[in-house]
Amino acid sequence: MLPRRVAGGSYALREPDPGDVDSLLPIKNDPEVAALLAGTTHAWSRSDLLDWVAHHQTAPNEAFFVIADDTDRAVGHAALYRIDTSAGSAEFGILLGDKSVWGKGIGSQVTRSVIDYGFETLGLRRIYLEVLETNERAKRVYEKLGFRVEGRLRQHQFKDGKPIDVVVMGLLRDEYRPVAQEPAPA
Repeated sequence: MLPRRVAGGSYALREPDPGDVDSLLPIKNDPEVAALLAGTTHAWSRSDLLDWVAHHQTAPNEAFFVIADDTDRAVGHAALYRIDTSAGSAEFGILLGDKSVWGKGIGSQVTRSVIDYGFETLGLRRIYLEVLETNERAKRVYEKLGFRVEGRLRQHQFKDGKPIDVVVMGLLRDEYRPVAQEPAPA
């Protein structure tokens, strides 16, 4: 199944490898990127990130992808976590951390590709996610793709010295209309 081309063929989703650490280390340690993420963020060492890559290479209940540009440089990652085949559900997460690619629709295309993979390849029934209340851009992308607000975790995160609500959103396979993937360049 991998690699899968997205965003007009300029980006691919592929499995992570240790060579991604040098590209991901500044992204994972960027405070501006961390401020957008639901979940606990901390400073990463090279050793931490090598362990992290090794974990995601073998995690049994994940479909984890590095987002790579046309030179195969990692610009972020996206995944389906906590895949529960009996319930038919998984949690979606994305980090598009290279700020030079922000605002170009790549996050939307990657999100759509991972959702397609979850529903069509893994046969999931439901994909859910958590997003910070303050991350308006991400919420718009998710709503555009059909995710619906399912709840709110009040003061669930703490960013910049302030408690922030986390919005839980979900998408059912019956509500989703996949868009045909652009063919990969020959």
